[in-house]
Amino acid sequence: MNTIILDSAMGTRLEDMGHKLSTPLWSATVLQSNPEDIVQIHKENIEAGAQVIITNTFRTTPYALHAAGLSGVDAHTRARALTLLAIRLAWKTVKESGKDIKVAAAIAPLADSWRPQDFPGNIISRPWHDAQLDNLAHNSTDILLLETMNSAREAKGLTELALRYEKPVWVSFALNGEGEIFNGDDLITTAKFLEKRGVSALGVNCSSFKSSQIALTALRDAVSIPLLASPSLELGRENKKKKSTKISPEDFAVWAAGIKDLGVEFIGACCGSDHTHIKALAELNNS
Repeated sequence: MNTIILDSAMGTRLEDMGHKLSTPLWSATVLQSNPEDIVQIHKENIEAGAQVIITNTFRTTPYALHAAGLSGVDAHTRARALTLLAIRLAWKTVKESGKDIKVAAAIAPLADSWRPQDFPGNIISRPWHDAQLDNLAHNSTDILLLETMNSAREAKGLTELALRYEKPVWVSFALNGEGEIFNGDDLITTAKFLEKRGVSALGVNCSSFKSSQIALTALRDAVSIPLLASPSLELGRENKKKKSTKISPEDFAVWAAGIKDLGVEFIGACCGSDHTHIKALAELNNS
């Protein structure tokens, strides 16, 4: 089985380029200051073998702009401008590559990915998510990618909103050390619910090799739709006092071979990765 190759981390590569990223806007700040660097990262991934690239829209949301200090109207206006710019940059790179590359629109949890307790609930979050989905879904993206979902409640609510658009919806979860959803919700129960609702793919991202493999093994037995995986390639991220180390492209390819044998259809890489990891994955795929 040939795997469909996703891309590598945007934030990690921007930091490697010298950009100082911080919450709440994270990689979205570079859209304003150095959009050419976003294009370069997309280009590196496509040249390395990525078949799906992900827009730099993880934190171009009205909610993030509001958290950064903009008023309601200004936050929505600026979020739309940054989101559309991110989409244009992705498609510009695809067009210049001359390759058949799909573009997935990244959609994040409303609040911090690692603080599910800050999620205000689906009633409050709905207008914020609706606004960003409208920015993304009507502007030529192929896939709506709900990534780093940290709770069943938000994943279910956001999925219901995303499924109103005539686009494939992929849902990817951040995990805890036991291979469950980050806040402790049951992954398999949630996955079965989402499969019945009509999502096109399910998976995990920004999580360790170990927890990702536990989760993917369980998911492969539980659902019949395609699975996706973009693990974190940083070791020691949980200990802020120590500098994290990055897993090598060779070690990543070894891990990817194992989950490919599990039947995982879409594989990329998250934090700690760059295009060299995607190149190693592409070489594995072609061997």
